[in-house]
Amino acid sequence: MKKVLLFAISAVIILGLSSCGNKKAENFADIKAKYEGKTFANCDEYIEASTEIIDVYIATVKKAAEGDEAAKKEFEEFTTFMENFDGDEAKFQAECPEKLEAFEKEVEKKMEAVFPQLMTLMFGEMDLGEDFSWDEEEVAVDEEMTEEVAEEVAEEVVE
Repeated sequence: MKKVLLFAISAVIILGLSSCGNKKAENFADIKAKYEGKTFANCDEYIEASTEIIDVYIATVKKAAEGDEAAKKEFEEFTTFMENFDGDEAKFQAECPEKLEAFEKEVEKKMEAVFPQLMTLMFGEMDLGEDFSWDEEEVAVDEEMTEEVAEEVAEEVVE
């Protein structure tokens, strides 16, 4: 789950390039028109644009989760669009890591609010049944048991 959240955050950051113009984007079409092919001069421009893009992305996720078919299409297009900015994100990560780290924390807080809707949009309504659960304590116990079994097997091989 954490990897999915990190992916979503990374995708949103990649999407958030730089602001261009005074009008705030209201939907994916506005974002695409405003930022497609855009190169950012500095980290502050990149973060400002990323914030705008994230806000539109979150609004799109909410609309899509409520059943808006147009928003569902936009949601699907966002991921592809965001991949165009991998280079910008890497460039600014080297230039201003502290600013981007603070920005990422802000994004993470915003994304937590829509995480359930995001998961539903990404993976659908999966009924995993009552038998499925994720318990980190159980994972830790399983890892301990695996280590114990490995030690026992190693001891038997030595004998």
